[in-house]
Amino acid sequence: MGKLQTIEMNPGSGVPKDTAIRLTNEFLNRHGSGLDDLLRRFPGVHGPSFRRAIEACFAPTEAAPELAMALDEAVDTLLSLQSEDCRPLPADVGRRLQLDAGIRWYAARLHDLSKAARRM
Repeated sequence: MGKLQTIEMNPGSGVPKDTAIRLTNEFLNRHGSGLDDLLRRFPGVHGPSFRRAIEACFAPTEAAPELAMALDEAVDTLLSLQSEDCRPLPADVGRRLQLDAGIRWYAARLHDLSKAARRM
């Protein structure tokens, strides 16, 4: 039999308290390496540092509003990269539009997680 856990519910939303953190952590575990790979092309942003800034909000002392703010900042940073020059990898020659689409995809997912964090 597994370890029993007490799940604390948020009385305002009826959702377990750590749901926003769990969802964001699962997203970063699944897609974080792709995000790091995308960010390697932009010298002004260090991928692992970008992720660590979000993951810092997973600490027990942090709450969903802090996570939402960190995610909003991440979205703003990603969207600002669309106007910056990048160092394309050899596989990227002539594919700047695909890089921009990747940036928008990650920004949209992080924005969705930010909205979820605000509601939880």
